[in-house]
Amino acid sequence: MNFDDQKWDTVIEPKQKWFSLNIKQIMEYKDLIFLFVKRDMAITYKQTILGPLWYIMEPACTSIMCLIVFRNIAGLSTEGVPPILFYFAGMVLWTLFSKLLLSESKVFSDNQYIFGKVYFPRLTVPIAVFFGELNRLIIQFLLFALLYFVCIMKGYPGAISLKMLLIPAIFVWVSIQACGLGLIISGVTTKYRDLAKALTYLLSLSMYLSPVAYPLSEVSVGMRVFYELNPLTAALECFRKLCFGNGDISPGAIAYSVVCSFVFLLAGVLVFHKNEKSFVDVI
Repeated sequence: MNFDDQKWDTVIEPKQKWFSLNIKQIMEYKDLIFLFVKRDMAITYKQTILGPLWYIMEPACTSIMCLIVFRNIAGLSTEGVPPILFYFAGMVLWTLFSKLLLSESKVFSDNQYIFGKVYFPRLTVPIAVFFGELNRLIIQFLLFALLYFVCIMKGYPGAISLKMLLIPAIFVWVSIQACGLGLIISGVTTKYRDLAKALTYLLSLSMYLSPVAYPLSEVSVGMRVFYELNPLTAALECFRKLCFGNGDISPGAIAYSVVCSFVFLLAGVLVFHKNEKSFVDVI
């Protein structure tokens, strides 16, 4: 049989296009994505006492600290929402954003050994990171829903309506932001490892510069424009609007945030494709 006449099940070719997103090939590796998700969960919670219960402990403890600092000491309003419910809602979104951004930013450094040894679509790794964080989100949102129900039983009127069906769209919105920014940063942290530590510190600070533990209505009029430049602000306010009926954000700020999110994602995928060709030599 002539070599040229042979038919191959898989053909590996160098990427010629500046942007290549082979969905069909990624779908063929869906089992690998599932294995990556299992691997990441096992590594994260191996030899821990509470295990996946940390999914609940982290936002719950942070919400309690916000209750002490922002409500009891600073006296900031929660717009009629039970304080612990208000803070937990913000922490659900903030945890999704921060954890996803951090994980995506380290996608090259955390997988350098496997990237350098065997071929597979590299984009499967950041996709697996997203699904891993989705597990955390589901658990935390279920706890939030339970807390919401308890508050209603204790007299909080709530704002249950069909608009709540749009809540998954908010989660997708925030995930796109975090994944895009994380992939952009991954190209920088590949060369400069210390920036990964700086990112953790900057994220801690940026939580207080975002309306996570306080509503946007508490921000002075002169500072609102700076807050609305933060794409996460619109998502936080829209989430509270859907959950509690309270929220103060302009349609222009929402449109700006959505556009920024997709620009971040596009730029992130481009940076990822550019770095996957040469990161093994750099790292």
